[in-house]
Amino acid sequence: MIKKLYYAAIAVALITVATSCSEDEDDHLNDWMLANQQVFNAIKSNPEYKEYHSPGNEGSIWCKVLKKGEGTKPIYYTSTVSCYYKGWFVADYPYYNISNGQVFDQHLFDDGSPSAFSVGSGVINGWKTALQNMVEGDVWEVWIPYQLGYGSNYQTDSSTGAITIPAYSTLVFEIEVVKIY
Repeated sequence: MIKKLYYAAIAVALITVATSCSEDEDDHLNDWMLANQQVFNAIKSNPEYKEYHSPGNEGSIWCKVLKKGEGTKPIYYTSTVSCYYKGWFVADYPYYNISNGQVFDQHLFDDGSPSAFSVGSGVINGWKTALQNMVEGDVWEVWIPYQLGYGSNYQTDSSTGAITIPAYSTLVFEIEVVKIY
């Protein structure tokens, strides 16, 4: 009987610890989501940025043209494009050691040849929306709300399992379209 009570007490303690950790993480995640939404909403009032609605009406991205390309060929959902890009965060998230402006992914000219993507299946919805409004040679700064990014899902490093992009992240990319195939 004492053994059963002992195991029950341990089970209650473990559940309490697990619940408190998850509540703490939930609080941090909620703060992260709100901070990202505030920054994204603030960019909407900047006249340098233009709104583009996603083709499926899931939301909108906001873009600023950094360089207008010379291309005339449109990019379709079925197109493949090669791009240089850099993506960064727009808020601080101390819980995961993330800071505003921290780059989470990039493939730049100095890294070698551009990355090739299938617009319809190889990129997040925010990229699909941006690319279908760009032409060869365009360089844009693209603000993507979490709904058109990774949503409520975490992105992890496949080799370590570490979180690389938290859920509810507003993502900002500088994208240069190099070639349309």
